[in-house]
Amino acid sequence: MIRELLFTSILCFSLLAGALSQSPYHEMAKDTIITRPLFFGNAYLLDGKRLNIQVMQWFMTDHPLAHDQIRVSVVSGQMAGVGYTVGGMIFLGGLLVGQDDRAAGEDLMLMGGVGIGAGLLLSIISGGHQRRAVQLYNEDIKRYFNSSAGMEWHIGFSGNGLTLRFM
Repeated sequence: MIRELLFTSILCFSLLAGALSQSPYHEMAKDTIITRPLFFGNAYLLDGKRLNIQVMQWFMTDHPLAHDQIRVSVVSGQMAGVGYTVGGMIFLGGLLVGQDDRAAGEDLMLMGGVGIGAGLLLSIISGGHQRRAVQLYNEDIKRYFNSSAGMEWHIGFSGNGLTLRFM
């Protein structure tokens, strides 16, 4: 009984600490892209709406470093699709040819496996560049948000006397 109570209290406190360590949305800069981990990869959200890579690319056009990363992500994602498709077709062709000619079928299946492996590698590369693009974009947004959030005031002299100007 004591052991279960201790375990439950430790679990509750660790969940509470995890919840309090998150930065609330009202403390984030407007237009910040939020990353939510999924089973394979990440989901990217802006104002609670899921973003696809084309919309992210459009948002990042004014941020050159992030835009370069997202373009690499788009191209490597397209190449991953080609690798999966061509590799899968060659693999299936090798599976069918393997019924008549075992050696040729094994060679084709090996080539198809290499194509599928290349598609997997390119998918991982695409996800890394996409994650880096979101990070660079959020850094630019925070930098802009923090620079425009401050208030400046200037004291000067004019024809009417002393002037105080807020910006």
